[in-house]
Amino acid sequence: MERLVYMNGEMLPEKEAKVSIFDVGFLCGATFFESLRTFRHKFFKLEEHLRRFEMSLTYAGLAGLITKGEMSDIMHRVLDANIHITDTEDDIWMCAEVTPGRAFPMPLIEQQDKTPTVIVYSSELPYNRYLKYYTEGKHVLTSIIRNISTQSLASRAKNRNRIPHFLAKSEAAKKDPEATPLFLNIEGNIAEGIGANIFFVRDGILYTPTVKNILNGISRLTVIELAEKMNIKVIEKDLALYDAYNADEAFLTTTSYCILPISAIDNRKIGDSYPGPYAKKLLDAWSKKVGVNIVEQAQKFAKKR
Repeated sequence: MERLVYMNGEMLPEKEAKVSIFDVGFLCGATFFESLRTFRHKFFKLEEHLRRFEMSLTYAGLAGLITKGEMSDIMHRVLDANIHITDTEDDIWMCAEVTPGRAFPMPLIEQQDKTPTVIVYSSELPYNRYLKYYTEGKHVLTSIIRNISTQSLASRAKNRNRIPHFLAKSEAAKKDPEATPLFLNIEGNIAEGIGANIFFVRDGILYTPTVKNILNGISRLTVIELAEKMNIKVIEKDLALYDAYNADEAFLTTTSYCILPISAIDNRKIGDSYPGPYAKKLLDAWSKKVGVNIVEQAQKFAKKR
């Protein structure tokens, strides 16, 4: 029952998949990736994920290492190889990663082997980690760690250079084990969470940070798409903590849980019910779109995790 992973042309049991200690992804954090999930065992917005992956590689000067078609085929191979261990009413999370290959860890020596490392693997969705927050709301704490400036690294290129995430999570856990960090950018505006985008509701309008210093999440775009179809106005703009503290409602978006309500930001209560009215409308619309009740699915399979 061990899951199979794809690595450089082979399907291998997880324990047999190994990466060189000289891989540039390990040495420099130069790993570019995409993560996505299924609904009813079908990938959600695969083309959008593949396009973003392609753009991340192009930004890094790695265009052509692998095509969208090749990556799509690999993802379907991994899905098919592991779907027999997934309940028919359950779904999976999948991650694809590409590095430039191997190099010796000496700055004076140029990379000789230009063969990329390509890895694709799947896992169970961690419903047990977030189920209760659908009805209790998640605590959010503003981190002292700032998002990496786009003058150094484009936030829209999805990559594993995540030391700020590691430090911010450690900092938040010491203050509140139930909390997740919120990043500000170097200008003091709200950026994003750990692998999640953020929305605020005020007077019936959805507000979310601009994409200039965040990863433009596929889930973020899905919320904007759903909101527009429901005639809910969405404004993308620079937002400060003042805006966050005065929100009627707030929620996070990401691949796994889709939408997760926020009950407090920096110990300031946000909203009165969880999910709030707008998060609930959007969650219901998302569930209808994919043919799966997202919260009920998490409730059903959380105990099995």
